[in-house]
Amino acid sequence: MGRSNLCEDREAKRYNHVAGILTGGFREKQLTTRDISRKTGIPERTINERLQHPETTRLEDLYKLCDVAGVRIVFELKEVPE
Repeated sequence: MGRSNLCEDREAKRYNHVAGILTGGFREKQLTTRDISRKTGIPERTINERLQHPETTRLEDLYKLCDVAGVRIVFELKEVPE
């Protein structure tokens, strides 16, 4: 019998997806944590913490990290109100 998705932690899955996209961008550009820190002004330890626990990332930091990683943030409405 297959597993049920009722217990799936959708939030954690989303947070980890964002962290993975950022990490991929940093790797593609061959950036170290030190490089990212210099470009964003965010301490190295905080960058590591944000990537390991993306749910703690402030919006301000997210935008800075995305800019350095070459990632664009796009928000869409699930349903457009009339």
